[in-house]
Amino acid sequence: MSIYMIYFAAIVTGSFVLAFLARSVPLRRPGGLGQPIPNPIGFIIPAAAFGIFSGLRNNLGDTVFYIHSYNLIDPETAEEITFKFEGGIMYPLIQYWCRMRSEDPYQLIMITALLACVPIVYIIYKYAYPYEMGIFLYVMTSYYTFSMNGIRQYAAAGILILGTKYLFSEKKYDFIKYLVIILAAWLFHTSALVMIPIYFVVRRRSWTPFTSFLLLGTIAATVLFDTFLPQFLGMLEETDYSIYAENGWFTSGTETGSNIIRVIVLIVPLVLSYMARERMEFIHGRRWDILVNISIINLAFYILSLYNWIFARFAIYTSIYPIIMTAWVIEEGFGAERRRLLKGLCIPLYIVYFWFVRYSIIEYASDLF
Repeated sequence: MSIYMIYFAAIVTGSFVLAFLARSVPLRRPGGLGQPIPNPIGFIIPAAAFGIFSGLRNNLGDTVFYIHSYNLIDPETAEEITFKFEGGIMYPLIQYWCRMRSEDPYQLIMITALLACVPIVYIIYKYAYPYEMGIFLYVMTSYYTFSMNGIRQYAAAGILILGTKYLFSEKKYDFIKYLVIILAAWLFHTSALVMIPIYFVVRRRSWTPFTSFLLLGTIAATVLFDTFLPQFLGMLEETDYSIYAENGWFTSGTETGSNIIRVIVLIVPLVLSYMARERMEFIHGRRWDILVNISIINLAFYILSLYNWIFARFAIYTSIYPIIMTAWVIEEGFGAERRRLLKGLCIPLYIVYFWFVRYSIIEYASDLF
Protein backbone atom coordinates (compact mmCIF):
# COMPACT_ATOMS: atom_id res chain seq x y z
CA MET A 1 0.00 0.00 0.00
CA SER A 2 1.39 3.44 -0.98
CA ILE A 3 1.76 6.27 1.50
CA TYR A 4 -1.05 8.09 -0.30
CA MET A 5 -3.47 5.24 0.33
CA ILE A 6 -2.55 5.36 4.00
CA TYR A 7 -3.42 9.06 3.97
CA PHE A 8 -6.66 8.33 2.12
CA ALA A 9 -7.66 5.57 4.54
CA ALA A 10 -6.86 7.84 7.50
CA ILE A 11 -9.01 10.65 6.08
CA VAL A 12 -11.97 8.35 5.43
CA THR A 13 -11.76 6.60 8.79
CA GLY A 14 -11.12 9.80 10.73
CA SER A 15 -13.99 11.60 9.00
CA PHE A 16 -16.38 8.73 9.73
CA VAL A 17 -15.41 8.62 13.42
CA LEU A 18 -15.56 12.41 13.75
CA ALA A 19 -18.97 12.49 12.07
CA PHE A 20 -20.22 9.86 14.52
CA LEU A 21 -18.89 11.81 17.50
CA ALA A 22 -20.28 15.09 16.16
CA ARG A 23 -23.75 13.57 16.02
CA SER A 24 -23.54 12.80 19.73
CA VAL A 25 -23.17 16.54 20.47
CA PRO A 26 -25.81 18.06 18.14
CA LEU A 27 -26.78 21.69 17.74
CA ARG A 28 -30.13 22.88 19.01
CA ARG A 29 -31.47 23.78 15.58
CA PRO A 30 -32.74 21.02 13.27
CA GLY A 31 -31.15 19.90 10.01
CA GLY A 32 -32.62 20.25 6.55
CA LEU A 33 -35.00 17.29 6.97
CA GLY A 34 -35.81 17.89 10.63
CA GLN A 35 -33.07 15.69 12.13
CA PRO A 36 -30.69 16.83 14.91
CA ILE A 37 -27.83 18.57 13.14
CA PRO A 38 -24.36 17.43 14.32
CA ASN A 39 -21.71 19.63 15.87
CA PRO A 40 -20.11 21.76 13.08
CA ILE A 41 -16.64 20.42 13.90
CA GLY A 42 -17.87 17.22 12.28
CA PHE A 43 -18.33 19.17 9.05
CA ILE A 44 -15.34 21.53 9.09
CA ILE A 45 -12.54 19.00 9.55
CA PRO A 46 -13.79 16.32 7.09
CA ALA A 47 -14.64 18.95 4.46
CA ALA A 48 -11.16 20.46 4.74
CA ALA A 49 -9.48 17.03 4.72
CA PHE A 50 -11.37 15.77 1.66
CA GLY A 51 -10.86 19.04 -0.21
CA ILE A 52 -7.15 19.37 0.52
CA PHE A 53 -6.35 15.74 -0.28
CA SER A 54 -8.16 16.11 -3.61
CA GLY A 55 -6.50 19.46 -4.31
CA LEU A 56 -2.98 18.11 -3.84
CA ARG A 57 -3.21 15.47 -6.59
CA ASN A 58 -1.21 15.71 -9.80
CA ASN A 59 -2.93 12.90 -11.71
CA LEU A 60 -6.19 10.92 -11.96
CA GLY A 61 -8.68 11.43 -14.77
CA ASP A 62 -8.30 14.62 -16.76
CA THR A 63 -6.23 16.40 -14.07
CA VAL A 64 -3.09 15.93 -16.17
CA PHE A 65 -4.72 17.65 -19.16
CA TYR A 66 -5.89 20.59 -17.03
CA ILE A 67 -2.37 20.98 -15.68
CA HIS A 68 -0.99 20.82 -19.23
CA SER A 69 -3.42 23.48 -20.50
CA TYR A 70 -2.50 25.66 -17.51
CA ASN A 71 1.18 25.43 -18.39
CA LEU A 72 0.47 26.43 -22.00
CA ILE A 73 -1.05 29.78 -21.00
CA ASP A 74 1.02 32.85 -21.72
CA PRO A 75 0.65 35.09 -18.63
CA GLU A 76 1.13 38.19 -20.79
CA THR A 77 -2.15 37.46 -22.58
CA ALA A 78 -4.06 36.41 -19.47
CA GLU A 79 -5.26 39.95 -18.81
CA GLU A 80 -7.18 39.84 -22.08
CA ILE A 81 -9.74 37.41 -20.61
CA THR A 82 -12.82 39.28 -19.36
CA PHE A 83 -16.10 38.21 -17.84
CA LYS A 84 -19.04 37.67 -20.17
CA PHE A 85 -22.36 36.19 -19.09
CA GLU A 86 -22.01 32.90 -20.90
CA GLY A 87 -21.86 29.25 -19.96
CA GLY A 88 -18.51 27.92 -18.76
CA ILE A 89 -16.82 31.34 -18.50
CA MET A 90 -15.81 31.10 -14.84
CA TYR A 91 -13.30 28.28 -15.21
CA PRO A 92 -11.07 30.05 -17.77
CA LEU A 93 -11.32 33.24 -15.70
CA ILE A 94 -10.10 31.43 -12.59
CA GLN A 95 -7.49 29.59 -14.65
CA TYR A 96 -6.06 32.79 -16.12
CA TRP A 97 -6.27 34.62 -12.80
CA CYS A 98 -4.18 31.86 -11.21
CA ARG A 99 -1.71 31.81 -14.12
CA MET A 100 -1.11 35.55 -13.84
CA ARG A 101 0.01 35.04 -10.25
CA SER A 102 1.92 31.78 -10.35
CA GLU A 103 3.38 29.14 -12.64
CA ASP A 104 2.24 26.49 -10.17
CA PRO A 105 -1.01 24.83 -11.28
CA TYR A 106 -1.71 23.49 -7.80
CA GLN A 107 -3.59 26.61 -6.80
CA LEU A 108 -6.06 25.98 -9.63
CA ILE A 109 -6.47 22.31 -8.72
CA MET A 110 -6.93 23.26 -5.06
CA ILE A 111 -9.60 25.89 -5.78
CA THR A 112 -11.64 23.56 -7.94
CA ALA A 113 -11.20 20.67 -5.47
CA LEU A 114 -12.52 22.79 -2.61
CA LEU A 115 -15.49 23.86 -4.76
CA ALA A 116 -16.17 20.20 -5.58
CA CYS A 117 -15.83 18.84 -2.02
CA VAL A 118 -16.75 21.40 0.65
CA PRO A 119 -20.34 22.17 -0.48
CA ILE A 120 -21.06 18.45 -0.95
CA VAL A 121 -19.89 17.55 2.55
CA TYR A 122 -21.91 20.50 3.89
CA ILE A 123 -25.14 19.25 2.29
CA ILE A 124 -24.49 15.74 3.61
CA TYR A 125 -23.89 17.31 7.03
CA LYS A 126 -27.12 19.27 6.82
CA TYR A 127 -29.44 16.66 5.26
CA ALA A 128 -28.14 13.10 5.76
CA TYR A 129 -29.14 11.07 8.80
CA PRO A 130 -27.20 9.53 10.37
CA TYR A 131 -24.46 11.89 9.31
CA GLU A 132 -21.67 9.31 9.54
CA MET A 133 -23.59 7.05 7.15
CA GLY A 134 -23.74 9.94 4.68
CA ILE A 135 -19.95 10.41 4.92
CA PHE A 136 -19.41 6.69 4.50
CA LEU A 137 -21.58 6.55 1.37
CA TYR A 138 -20.00 9.74 -0.03
CA VAL A 139 -16.75 7.80 -0.32
CA MET A 140 -17.97 4.25 -0.86
CA THR A 141 -20.33 5.14 -3.72
CA SER A 142 -17.16 6.59 -5.32
CA TYR A 143 -18.64 10.10 -5.64
CA TYR A 144 -15.61 11.54 -3.87
CA THR A 145 -13.03 9.68 -5.94
CA PHE A 146 -14.86 10.46 -9.18
CA SER A 147 -14.73 14.16 -8.26
CA MET A 148 -11.00 14.03 -9.05
CA ASN A 149 -12.04 13.81 -12.70
CA GLY A 150 -14.22 16.29 -14.58
CA ILE A 151 -12.81 19.31 -12.73
CA ARG A 152 -15.16 21.97 -14.14
CA GLN A 153 -18.31 19.92 -13.86
CA TYR A 154 -17.72 18.87 -10.27
CA ALA A 155 -17.04 22.50 -9.38
CA ALA A 156 -20.40 23.34 -10.99
CA ALA A 157 -22.03 20.52 -8.99
CA GLY A 158 -20.56 21.92 -5.78
CA ILE A 159 -22.23 25.26 -6.46
CA LEU A 160 -25.48 23.70 -7.61
CA ILE A 161 -25.84 21.48 -4.52
CA LEU A 162 -26.03 24.61 -2.37
CA GLY A 163 -29.52 25.15 -3.81
CA THR A 164 -30.86 22.01 -2.11
CA LYS A 165 -32.92 24.09 0.33
CA TYR A 166 -34.82 25.65 -2.60
CA LEU A 167 -35.12 22.33 -4.42
CA PHE A 168 -37.01 20.94 -1.40
CA SER A 169 -38.95 24.12 -0.72
CA GLU A 170 -42.67 24.41 -1.46
CA LYS A 171 -42.63 28.21 -1.37
CA LYS A 172 -43.86 29.75 -4.59
CA TYR A 173 -40.91 32.00 -5.40
CA ASP A 174 -38.06 29.77 -4.22
CA PHE A 175 -37.69 28.48 -7.77
CA ILE A 176 -36.29 31.91 -8.68
CA LYS A 177 -33.62 31.48 -6.00
CA TYR A 178 -32.85 27.99 -7.25
CA LEU A 179 -32.64 29.30 -10.81
CA VAL A 180 -30.05 31.88 -9.73
CA ILE A 181 -27.92 29.08 -8.26
CA ILE A 182 -28.33 27.00 -11.44
CA LEU A 183 -27.10 29.97 -13.47
CA ALA A 184 -24.12 30.37 -11.13
CA ALA A 185 -23.27 26.71 -11.77
CA TRP A 186 -23.88 27.23 -15.52
CA LEU A 187 -21.10 29.79 -15.50
CA PHE A 188 -18.77 26.87 -14.71
CA HIS A 189 -20.39 24.23 -16.94
CA THR A 190 -23.31 24.54 -19.35
CA SER A 191 -24.67 21.09 -18.47
CA ALA A 192 -25.90 22.50 -15.14
CA LEU A 193 -29.00 23.71 -17.02
CA VAL A 194 -30.26 20.11 -16.96
CA MET A 195 -31.45 20.81 -13.42
CA ILE A 196 -34.12 23.25 -14.65
CA PRO A 197 -36.39 20.57 -16.17
CA ILE A 198 -35.42 18.17 -13.37
CA TYR A 199 -36.70 20.71 -10.82
CA PHE A 200 -40.19 20.47 -12.29
CA VAL A 201 -40.13 16.72 -12.91
CA VAL A 202 -39.31 15.83 -9.30
CA ARG A 203 -42.06 17.97 -7.81
CA ARG A 204 -44.73 15.31 -8.08
CA ARG A 205 -45.82 12.31 -6.09
CA SER A 206 -43.31 9.46 -6.04
CA TRP A 207 -44.12 5.92 -7.11
CA THR A 208 -46.84 6.92 -9.54
CA PRO A 209 -47.30 5.50 -13.08
CA PHE A 210 -45.00 8.31 -14.20
CA THR A 211 -42.16 6.54 -12.34
CA SER A 212 -42.68 3.40 -14.40
CA PHE A 213 -42.94 5.45 -17.58
CA LEU A 214 -39.67 7.24 -16.80
CA LEU A 215 -37.72 4.05 -16.13
CA LEU A 216 -39.20 2.07 -19.01
CA GLY A 217 -38.64 5.02 -21.34
CA THR A 218 -35.03 5.27 -20.22
CA ILE A 219 -34.45 1.57 -20.84
CA ALA A 220 -36.05 1.84 -24.29
CA ALA A 221 -33.93 4.89 -25.11
CA THR A 222 -30.78 3.00 -24.09
CA VAL A 223 -31.64 0.03 -26.28
CA LEU A 224 -32.66 2.18 -29.26
CA PHE A 225 -30.18 4.99 -28.77
CA ASP A 226 -28.52 4.57 -32.15
CA THR A 227 -31.82 5.69 -33.70
CA PHE A 228 -31.80 8.96 -31.74
CA LEU A 229 -28.04 9.56 -31.94
CA PRO A 230 -28.13 12.25 -34.70
CA GLN A 231 -30.62 14.37 -32.73
CA PHE A 232 -28.59 13.91 -29.56
CA LEU A 233 -25.37 14.99 -31.27
CA GLY A 234 -27.14 18.10 -32.51
CA MET A 235 -28.15 18.96 -28.95
CA LEU A 236 -24.55 18.59 -27.77
CA GLU A 237 -23.22 21.13 -30.25
CA GLU A 238 -24.29 24.05 -28.03
CA THR A 239 -22.84 22.64 -24.80
CA ASP A 240 -19.45 22.00 -23.20
CA TYR A 241 -19.70 18.47 -24.60
CA SER A 242 -19.59 19.70 -28.22
CA ILE A 243 -16.08 18.29 -28.69
CA TYR A 244 -17.51 14.78 -28.28
CA ALA A 245 -20.05 15.42 -31.03
CA GLU A 246 -17.44 16.85 -33.42
CA ASN A 247 -14.68 14.24 -33.16
CA GLY A 248 -16.76 11.10 -33.70
CA TRP A 249 -16.40 10.08 -30.08
CA PHE A 250 -19.91 8.56 -29.97
CA THR A 251 -19.75 6.88 -33.35
CA SER A 252 -16.20 5.48 -33.39
CA GLY A 253 -17.11 2.55 -31.14
CA THR A 254 -14.02 3.05 -28.97
CA GLU A 255 -15.93 4.22 -25.89
CA THR A 256 -18.05 1.83 -23.84
CA GLY A 257 -20.80 2.10 -21.26
CA SER A 258 -20.70 2.17 -17.49
CA ASN A 259 -20.51 -0.92 -15.33
CA ILE A 260 -23.93 -2.51 -14.84
CA ILE A 261 -23.00 -3.25 -11.22
CA ARG A 262 -23.36 0.48 -10.52
CA VAL A 263 -26.92 0.40 -11.84
CA ILE A 264 -27.77 -2.60 -9.66
CA VAL A 265 -26.31 -0.89 -6.58
CA LEU A 266 -28.47 2.20 -7.28
CA ILE A 267 -31.61 0.09 -7.61
CA VAL A 268 -31.35 -1.51 -4.16
CA PRO A 269 -31.92 1.68 -2.07
CA LEU A 270 -34.87 2.56 -4.29
CA VAL A 271 -36.39 -0.86 -3.64
CA LEU A 272 -35.96 -0.25 0.09
CA SER A 273 -37.50 3.20 -0.30
CA TYR A 274 -40.51 1.69 -2.06
CA MET A 275 -40.93 -0.86 0.72
CA ALA A 276 -40.82 1.90 3.36
CA ARG A 277 -42.67 4.53 1.31
CA GLU A 278 -45.63 5.03 3.67
CA ARG A 279 -43.44 5.38 6.75
CA MET A 280 -40.98 7.76 5.08
CA GLU A 281 -43.70 9.91 3.53
CA PHE A 282 -45.31 10.21 6.96
CA ILE A 283 -42.00 11.44 8.41
CA HIS A 284 -40.96 13.79 5.61
CA GLY A 285 -44.03 14.50 3.50
CA ARG A 286 -43.48 16.09 0.09
CA ARG A 287 -39.74 16.42 0.60
CA TRP A 288 -39.45 12.64 0.55
CA ASP A 289 -41.23 12.53 -2.82
CA ILE A 290 -38.66 14.98 -4.21
CA LEU A 291 -35.77 12.97 -2.76
CA VAL A 292 -37.07 9.71 -4.22
CA ASN A 293 -37.87 11.23 -7.62
CA ILE A 294 -34.44 12.79 -8.05
CA SER A 295 -32.88 9.45 -7.04
CA ILE A 296 -34.95 7.77 -9.77
CA ILE A 297 -33.72 10.33 -12.30
CA ASN A 298 -30.16 9.64 -11.13
CA LEU A 299 -30.78 5.95 -11.83
CA ALA A 300 -32.15 6.86 -15.26
CA PHE A 301 -28.90 8.69 -16.10
CA TYR A 302 -26.90 5.60 -15.18
CA ILE A 303 -29.16 3.32 -17.21
CA LEU A 304 -28.47 5.57 -20.20
CA SER A 305 -24.78 5.43 -19.37
CA LEU A 306 -24.85 1.71 -20.09
CA TYR A 307 -24.86 2.82 -23.75
CA ASN A 308 -22.02 5.30 -23.25
CA TRP A 309 -20.51 6.51 -19.98
CA ILE A 310 -20.84 10.18 -20.96
CA PHE A 311 -24.41 10.12 -19.63
CA ALA A 312 -23.07 9.43 -16.15
CA ARG A 313 -21.66 12.98 -16.28
CA PHE A 314 -25.20 14.34 -15.93
CA ALA A 315 -25.61 12.24 -12.77
CA ILE A 316 -22.89 14.35 -11.15
CA TYR A 317 -25.66 16.82 -10.28
CA THR A 318 -28.04 14.24 -8.79
CA SER A 319 -25.84 11.57 -7.18
CA ILE A 320 -25.70 13.14 -3.72
CA TYR A 321 -29.46 12.79 -3.24
CA PRO A 322 -29.48 8.95 -3.39
CA ILE A 323 -26.77 9.04 -0.71
CA ILE A 324 -29.04 11.12 1.54
CA MET A 325 -32.04 8.91 0.73
CA THR A 326 -30.12 5.69 1.43
CA ALA A 327 -28.92 6.87 4.85
CA TRP A 328 -32.44 7.90 5.84
CA VAL A 329 -34.25 4.79 4.63
CA ILE A 330 -31.81 2.47 6.41
CA GLU A 331 -32.10 4.42 9.66
CA GLU A 332 -35.80 5.30 9.71
CA GLY A 333 -37.56 3.15 7.15
CA PHE A 334 -37.83 -0.08 9.11
CA GLY A 335 -38.02 -1.51 12.62
CA ALA A 336 -35.03 -1.93 14.91
CA GLU A 337 -34.29 -5.55 13.97
CA ARG A 338 -34.36 -4.93 10.23
CA ARG A 339 -32.38 -1.71 10.68
CA ARG A 340 -29.54 -3.62 12.35
CA LEU A 341 -29.61 -6.17 9.52
CA LEU A 342 -29.49 -3.48 6.83
CA LYS A 343 -26.62 -1.67 8.52
CA GLY A 344 -24.78 -4.94 8.97
CA LEU A 345 -25.11 -5.64 5.24
CA CYS A 346 -24.63 -2.07 4.01
CA ILE A 347 -21.13 -1.46 5.34
CA PRO A 348 -19.32 -4.57 4.03
CA LEU A 349 -21.22 -4.61 0.71
CA TYR A 350 -20.43 -0.96 -0.05
CA ILE A 351 -16.78 -1.55 0.86
CA VAL A 352 -16.66 -4.42 -1.64
CA TYR A 353 -18.44 -2.26 -4.22
CA PHE A 354 -15.96 0.57 -3.69
CA TRP A 355 -13.07 -1.84 -4.19
CA PHE A 356 -14.39 -2.71 -7.67
CA VAL A 357 -15.29 0.86 -8.82
CA ARG A 358 -12.78 2.89 -6.84
CA TYR A 359 -11.77 4.84 -9.95
CA SER A 360 -8.00 4.28 -9.81
CA ILE A 361 -7.61 6.02 -6.43
CA ILE A 362 -4.73 3.60 -5.80
CA GLU A 363 -2.85 5.50 -8.53
CA TYR A 364 -3.15 8.81 -6.66
CA ALA A 365 0.06 10.83 -6.65
CA SER A 366 1.14 14.28 -5.47
CA ASP A 367 4.27 16.43 -5.74
CA LEU A 368 3.67 18.24 -2.45
CA PHE A 369 3.75 15.52 0.20
